[in-house]
Amino acid sequence: MTVTALLVSHDGARWLPAVLDGLESQTVRPDRVLAVDTGSVDASHDILAGRLGLEAVLSLPERTPFGAAVLAGLDALPAAGPDDEWLWLLHDDSRPAPDALEQLLAAAAANPSADVLGPKLREWPSLRRLLEVGITMSGTGRRETGLERGEYDQGQHDRTRDVLAVGSAGMLVRRSVFLALGGFDKRLPMFGNDLDFGWRAARAGHRTLVVPEAVLFHVEAAHRGVRRTPLTTASHRRAARSAALYTLLANCSLVALPVQLVRLFLGSLLRALGLLLVRAPREAYDEVLAVLGTYARPHRIVAARLARRRTATVPARDVRHLLAPPWLPYRHGLDMVTDLALAVAAQAGETTSARRAARTEAVEAGPVDDEAENLPADTGLVARLLSSPTAGVFALLVLLALVGTRGLLGSGLLSGGALLPAPGTAGDWWRVYLESWHADGIGSGVPAAPYLLPLALAGTLLLGKAWLVVDLLFLLCVPLAAFGGFRFLRRLTPSRWAALWGGVAYGLLPVLTGAVAQGRLGTVAASVVLPWVAHAALFLGVRHDRDRRWRAAWRTALLLALLSSFVPQAWLVAVLAVVVLLAFAAATGAREWTRRSGWGPVAVAVLAVPVLLLPWSVLTLAGRGADAWLAEAGLPATDLLGPLGLLDVVLGRAVAAGSAPVWLSAGVVLAAVASLLRRDTRTPVLASWTVLVLALVAAAVLAPRGEWLGFPLLLAQAAAVTAAAVAGTDIAAQLSGRSFGWRQPVGAAVVVVALVSPVLGLFWWAASGIDGPLDRRAPGSVPTYMTDAATRDPDSGVLVVRSTEGSDLEYLVLRGDGQRLGDDTVAPAPEDQQELTDLVESLATAPQATDVERLGAHGVEFVYAAPPADPVLVGNLDSVSGLTSASAVRPGSRAWQLEAEPSDEALPAPEGSPRPVLLGVQGLALVLAAVLAAPSRRVRR
Repeated sequence: MTVTALLVSHDGARWLPAVLDGLESQTVRPDRVLAVDTGSVDASHDILAGRLGLEAVLSLPERTPFGAAVLAGLDALPAAGPDDEWLWLLHDDSRPAPDALEQLLAAAAANPSADVLGPKLREWPSLRRLLEVGITMSGTGRRETGLERGEYDQGQHDRTRDVLAVGSAGMLVRRSVFLALGGFDKRLPMFGNDLDFGWRAARAGHRTLVVPEAVLFHVEAAHRGVRRTPLTTASHRRAARSAALYTLLANCSLVALPVQLVRLFLGSLLRALGLLLVRAPREAYDEVLAVLGTYARPHRIVAARLARRRTATVPARDVRHLLAPPWLPYRHGLDMVTDLALAVAAQAGETTSARRAARTEAVEAGPVDDEAENLPADTGLVARLLSSPTAGVFALLVLLALVGTRGLLGSGLLSGGALLPAPGTAGDWWRVYLESWHADGIGSGVPAAPYLLPLALAGTLLLGKAWLVVDLLFLLCVPLAAFGGFRFLRRLTPSRWAALWGGVAYGLLPVLTGAVAQGRLGTVAASVVLPWVAHAALFLGVRHDRDRRWRAAWRTALLLALLSSFVPQAWLVAVLAVVVLLAFAAATGAREWTRRSGWGPVAVAVLAVPVLLLPWSVLTLAGRGADAWLAEAGLPATDLLGPLGLLDVVLGRAVAAGSAPVWLSAGVVLAAVASLLRRDTRTPVLASWTVLVLALVAAAVLAPRGEWLGFPLLLAQAAAVTAAAVAGTDIAAQLSGRSFGWRQPVGAAVVVVALVSPVLGLFWWAASGIDGPLDRRAPGSVPTYMTDAATRDPDSGVLVVRSTEGSDLEYLVLRGDGQRLGDDTVAPAPEDQQELTDLVESLATAPQATDVERLGAHGVEFVYAAPPADPVLVGNLDSVSGLTSASAVRPGSRAWQLEAEPSDEALPAPEGSPRPVLLGVQGLALVLAAVLAAPSRRVRR
């Protein structure tokens, strides 16, 4: 038995002395040693020649692939003798253990049918970390070792067994088998040689064994990017991925080839998207280029498959057991999602040591919870929750949410006030959001409101249950808002109790203002999202490093866009706040803010929002102007509002149905005013007061419009809570540390009133509950037979007229089962349906037979007078020809049906719209913002 060690080297001078030492220390020495140097520019050639002799070193050009170098080395050797000759392949960065060759030869003697054997690979220089104990390939082209990341060698894999392939570093292969298979594939110049060769060997009926008793230490210099060569192209990752795709497509069965072609292409795109989400754009770029480069040269795959047919003697199914199991890629996908979640969690949290250090830092350092530090390290989750006051408070809030919203529990859809009932599925929201033309009224090209996108996404995650999104938002808005407020305040105050007080006081605002009772979707959603926007904006400060500030900028932009999708006013207030900030910085000479590195992230956080709100931001601004940015999500429902006085605005109460007594806010406002007296927290307090003033200015601007002022007052109250919570940090120590005077009794009184205020709010909420107009009663609608006809044929619309004595005439054309949440946002503009408005007014005052014909031309088949129907209107419609009475079940209502069939061309054909293009821009902008906002990812070498 003859053994030839063949060592291939390229710029490996840093490792070669140790590799050669390993060769010389073998307990069983190879009969020959031949080194092949491929154009090294370092001292590799000299080291080899000095240790092995010049005659044992073959020099080749630097672009010689590994497989070609091995074949050239074989050509330089004497012809094979009659006995078995083994070829032992070594890399210049692979050092064998002293008994590696002995163990390989012993395994070959014990298993005469084995033609390819390989050692166990450990990482060099760590020496104990496992790299490979045999390798295989998954259906996605991934190199599988069966090892956990960073797994140490403790003998757990020490079993000689059959494998698909072994690494080329340390491979012991029969020379005759290697030559019969043509050596390594010349189309794989650097990566994937071993897997491809092992797969071809298995198909040719040869047996491959891994011998864990033989150990080889490997740097994997090319794979880790430590060494670059002309053969790795611009990126070693791209080259490795291209090799994997080629290997899989060249060796898979003919039946599996079409499936693999589709699977690998779509999987690579999905993998690239995942890499983008973990902020690895270069790796995503390599992934895309690898798959495109492989698929752009199909002739290489065809030629490779033809070559493999000539050597294959075993059916593909007989090799299948050596491949990775089919479920393994899905496990890796789950691991990737888990890694992403852990990266986000690690970014949002801090280590225990950092938390302890934060307690001694200034307010700006961002203290966090420390209650778990008093528990043993092995305390379970349940024990931690039971011993945590924070968890207890939020558990109580969830319980109170069930009590306070008891009137909203039950079957049916939440609706009433400003809230329309949810559609049947989340797919209805997707349809309304994505359509360029809507069959509403006379037909509408009005862009859908941007808040339908997050609602549709949430509904999709909840298995399409649109009603569940609305229920969770309204029923759990208090604990959700309180948690967000608590998390934000913990960045501003080291006192958990001050943050808890502020979180509860803030979380109550949606119910105290009447937003929940009135079904104010915009304000309720804003109360949940606003603290997260504020939390993200905290990291825009110049004291943070550049990477964190820019990530915070994009995170703030995403969250501000989410907030603005429900309440567009939020963006206008944010723009005003940025202008005030930069003006203040310029006036005070704050140079760090006047530089581009200072104001750049802040500007991006605000200016990116209109792009993220496309197409609505552009199309609505062009159609309705600035008014589109002043309304909240939901119906106006101005009939629910009462007269608003100055005291109401100051105390943050929009006098309306379902709101709490105004004096319940007095404690928070009083504490916010008193917070100005404390000097050591004056900076964050003044910042909060700046936001409060801006919110009151916004309320003053919007008040003359007579609309709901939910968001400006919510923002003002949130700023007041923030100021009070920050100033309330260690307030007891502050008061007791001074000589007795007027400050102590006044301060104590303010503290007591502030503490009692949210407690009284909780009692009021629990006692009074939610007393309409939001409820689960079936919304007033037209008779079912009308909606059924309108659902079957949109041209069979229903004209719903509401008119009572002394009130204005209102009308609505329904073309389905009634208005649902989101339909109101795509209703035709008043100016677009002026002709229909004039027609309805004519029918209500002095109807003519021609008016009925014109009504049919607008795609109306039924007329329904909602209760209480105006007698004058009823008389006019009864008297006009072309209408016949129809059944109207509800007392006080009347219905008619047109005698003539409505026009089949009532709704105008949709014209070209820029909406699809703008939707594409929005999608790209959202992906880009999400990638840039994601936690930074270190590339593992």
